[in-house]
Amino acid sequence: MISEYANAKSEAVLIKVILFCILISSFALVLRNLGHSKITYWDEGFHAIVARNLTKHPLKFTLYDQPWLDYDYKNWGGNHIWLHKPPVAMWQICISHFILGINAFALRLPSAISLVLSAWLTFRIASDLFDKRAGLIAAFLQAFNPFLFASVHGYRYSDHIDIALLLWVQVSCWFLLRGIRTGKQRNYILSGVAMGIAYLSKSYLALITFGIALVVWFVAWYKERVKKTSIDQVNTEQITETGNHQLNEPDMRIRFRDVALQLGVGIATVAPWVIYCLIKYPREFLWEHKRVIDHLNTNVENWAASWDRPLFEYMPLFYPFFYAALFAFVLCLIVILLIRWELPELYVLAWDIGVIVPHTLAETKTPSATMIAVPPLLICMAAVISRSWRRKDWSYTSIWSSAMLSIAAISIGSTVVHSGKWVLGKVSGKGLAFFQFDFIKGFAPFIHKHFVIIEQLICFGILLALLYRLYQLLRNERTQKWIWLSLRIATLVVSIFLAGHYVYAAYRVTERNEQIPLYVESGKRIQKEFPENACFFLDETRTGAHFDLMYYADRSTYLVSTADTNALQNVVRQAREARAKGAIPYLFSVLDKEYDFPLIIEDEIDVSDGKKQQYRIYEITGTQ
Repeated sequence: MISEYANAKSEAVLIKVILFCILISSFALVLRNLGHSKITYWDEGFHAIVARNLTKHPLKFTLYDQPWLDYDYKNWGGNHIWLHKPPVAMWQICISHFILGINAFALRLPSAISLVLSAWLTFRIASDLFDKRAGLIAAFLQAFNPFLFASVHGYRYSDHIDIALLLWVQVSCWFLLRGIRTGKQRNYILSGVAMGIAYLSKSYLALITFGIALVVWFVAWYKERVKKTSIDQVNTEQITETGNHQLNEPDMRIRFRDVALQLGVGIATVAPWVIYCLIKYPREFLWEHKRVIDHLNTNVENWAASWDRPLFEYMPLFYPFFYAALFAFVLCLIVILLIRWELPELYVLAWDIGVIVPHTLAETKTPSATMIAVPPLLICMAAVISRSWRRKDWSYTSIWSSAMLSIAAISIGSTVVHSGKWVLGKVSGKGLAFFQFDFIKGFAPFIHKHFVIIEQLICFGILLALLYRLYQLLRNERTQKWIWLSLRIATLVVSIFLAGHYVYAAYRVTERNEQIPLYVESGKRIQKEFPENACFFLDETRTGAHFDLMYYADRSTYLVSTADTNALQNVVRQAREARAKGAIPYLFSVLDKEYDFPLIIEDEIDVSDGKKQQYRIYEITGTQ
């Protein structure tokens, strides 16, 4: 007994050490070049400026804090009151700005912290559902996820808004799981609070937690009803005597009132913000709320796509190198769920499917909308790998081996067929040359474009069938043991190789380090030397460059064209409009071009490697 206790204690310590190493390594890596000064136009630029403005008025969300030009409240890209996203994520950035000042590192630090916390939560959820080994694998895969790294660094069509949503959804799911396991109402209350905060991070996607609770309750209720019916048929009198009608599964202590409690608390958490917006900014709030709903059946901002785009183009970005294996693992767990209907598979699959299916059916499909499915999908993968190392567990070993070896086989095959350099994960999108099915292009264009995924799944099915047949033929237990051990080791080698590429892809994200010292330095000077009612017109050709200047200078900035006489006259008209509203209009020029306005500043900034970039600031006169 003492020996067993000591072993268990040492194992627990080892697990904590490994988890700590995973989390601290991830945090150290994601901090690398986190403060690169370029503000990405989509979507980071908007959130950065709104969060900066919040430091001046925490309850008033503005994009153009001083809107010197006329604007349309329906245009979220040029609005004054900015309610395009709920408040929580930008409040978190605002707090970071209060503590660390206005800089890009402070802008992204909340995302980096959230990434590590979400990986820790993935460990806890996976460990509670499956085992600690699955928890460590899932935590590792999330802690070094290249797409999440790119989101933290602001390089994707997502940033802290999506990272905050991911974190709070996981908090809600963790408390929900604790509630299902313990039956304690405080866990459902905490789950509801976290769900409300997730909603205040990125709207209705947060309701996935409510969906999971509803699915688990329904399955538990149905299983209880089936058991009651069966026992009633066998021995009705025994039930009457004992009065025991609580025939639910021991790990599904959930009642409909618990689900209603979670939802009610979530609504109560959201209500103050909704009421505040309806009172203060009803026009902007209702319009933005309508646009959120429009995603279901309208082509919002040209993000409409066919049903297969999320599954075969967007989601592979989250899981490079092993997406087909992940796909195969989920399919296998669905089969297992249909056989056993146990909580672990039910919970993660309800989470997965509840995110993916609505996004697939919606008219508008954005790349980051399935980010909250990252934890359960990685947990599915980790569970299969962990179970494959259980003693004599040939079935999960076959699934894991077939999936990983199929990726290697198709990747090598594609290299040979296309006679190109093998860069894992970047083989031909259509896969092997002899698999060409052009007839699917009409109804599944992205399956056709990325047919290599289908090829890997076909190969997975063939290998799984062969391994199943091999198991049937081999009856000698000693032979079986050595064959399955060899298979596990071979698969482990492939998996480690893929994991190395996976971590390296995350490392490559942190190498980019894009800097814009021109706007950082000139922004500091503008804050010192120019009045608060200064309005800048920027003549740079790069889309979104005005957001860089607006963030660092804290002055309203508009991107303009001065390519010809008509364009320049239009700038003068805009300057006249701004001056009429009380602004002093300036032209911030980075082009090698002279203007007939009074020159206020002519300076140059050291941008890198001794290179200089010149800029000029003119006051646009003649606009009274």
